[in-house]
Amino acid sequence: MRTFKMVMLTALLLGLCIGTLFAGGFALSGVGSRATAMGGAFRGLADDPSAMFWNPAGMAFMDETSISLGGTFIMPSAEWENNGPYFTAVPGYENKIYEAESSLRSFPNFFATFAKGPKMKYGIGLFVPYGLGTTWDAYQQPAMFAGFTDFPKEEMLSSIAILDLHPTIAYQIMPKLSFGAGLSIYYGMIDLAKVQFSSPDTGFLPTTSDMSGTGIGYGANAGLMYKPTQCLSIGVAGKILSNIKMEGEIEVATWIPPSTKVGGKSDIETTLKLPGEIGVGVSYMITPKWRMNLDYAYTMWERLDKVVVELDDPITVHPNPLVPQLSRSEIVFDWEDTYRVSLGTEFMLGSNAWRLGVYMDETPIPAETQTATLSDIGTKISSNIGWGRSFGKFVLDANFQYVMFEEREVETQTATNMAGVYNANSISGNIGLSYKF
Repeated sequence: MRTFKMVMLTALLLGLCIGTLFAGGFALSGVGSRATAMGGAFRGLADDPSAMFWNPAGMAFMDETSISLGGTFIMPSAEWENNGPYFTAVPGYENKIYEAESSLRSFPNFFATFAKGPKMKYGIGLFVPYGLGTTWDAYQQPAMFAGFTDFPKEEMLSSIAILDLHPTIAYQIMPKLSFGAGLSIYYGMIDLAKVQFSSPDTGFLPTTSDMSGTGIGYGANAGLMYKPTQCLSIGVAGKILSNIKMEGEIEVATWIPPSTKVGGKSDIETTLKLPGEIGVGVSYMITPKWRMNLDYAYTMWERLDKVVVELDDPITVHPNPLVPQLSRSEIVFDWEDTYRVSLGTEFMLGSNAWRLGVYMDETPIPAETQTATLSDIGTKISSNIGWGRSFGKFVLDANFQYVMFEEREVETQTATNMAGVYNANSISGNIGLSYKF
C-alpha cells in the first residue's frame, strides 16, 4: 500500500518535471520563414539573417545591413484515448477519445545584421527556439466532489516559451571559408498543471498540482561554411549543452470528499536542461534560378535522463501520515538522442521565389515516459510550402507548414506514463519582413 502511494508520488513529480523541460514535448521546427519553408534544410546555405540560428558562419558571406521582423503562428492538435484498464477504473474518466483544447500560439523573432565590413560581420537576434504546450479538461469530478468549488477545470496543462537573445559574429577566414559563433542568453517561462490518483483502496483520491516558473541561462552555437565552387556550399553547425536555472512556485492539493483539501504551496528551484545539437548541410545551385538543400541534424536529448526539483517548504500531499512530504525528488526520464533529415528547394519564377520542404524528425520520448501533456508522441513528418518577393529594399516571406505525428499506443500503465492511444498534428504559418540598407 505504502509502496503504491510512493510510486504515485514519484509519478506526480515526473509529470511536473516533464512539463518543466519541454511542455510541448519538442522544440520548434525552426526560425525564419524562408528556412522553415525549405524544411529547415538551411545549414549549408544560411544566407539570410536567420543564419544566426542555423549556421552563424553564413553571415560572413553577407554584404549588407538589414533589419528583419517575423513571427510563427502554431495551432497544435492532440488526442488521447484512455483505453487502458487503469484510467477506465478511475471515477471521472470514460473510455473514449479526449481532445486537447485548441489554441493559437505565436512566437516572434527579430534580427539585425551589420555586414558591410570586408571580413568581420556582426548581428543580433531575438527568437524562440523552444515552445508549445497542451491543455486538457479530461477529468470530470464525480458527484462526491460537488462540495469543491475550486477544483481546477483544466487539470492537465503545459506551456513553455524560451526566448533566445543571440549576439553573433562571423569571420571570413578565406574567400571560400568562414567561421561564425553566437551567444545564447535564454529566458525561460513555464506554466503547467497535473493530476494523479491514489490507490483504489482510498477511492482514487485526486492530487492536483500547479507549477509556474521563470529563469535565465546561457548557451552558444558555432559553425563553419565552405564554398568550394560557385554552385556548391557546405555548412557544419551545432550548439552546446546548456541549462536554465528556474525559480517559481508550486501548489499541490489532495482532494478528499466531501470538502477536505490536504496540501499547500512552496517556492521551488530546478534546472531546465537544453540539448546540444550538431548538423551538416549541403546546398547546390542546379541553375541560376533553382537551388536544392539537404540537411542532417543530431540532437542530444539523452542528457534528459533525470532532473531534480527542490521545494523550499515541504508539502503534505496525502492524509496518511506514512506518506512522506513532498520536498525533493530525482526523476528518471530515459529520453533518447534523435536525428532529423530535411530536404528543401527554392526556385524563382519571375520576381517570386517559391519554396518547398519536408523533414523527418524522431521523437526523443520513449513509451515508458509518454504522458498526455507531451505533444511529441512519435516520428514527425513535415510538409512545407513558402513564397518570397522583394519590393525594392523590402523583402516579404511567408510559409505554411503541416506536421503529422506517427500514432503511438502505450499499452502498459506505470508510474511514469499514461496508457492509451495518442494522435497529434500541428498547422503553422510564418511571416517575415526585412529591410536592407
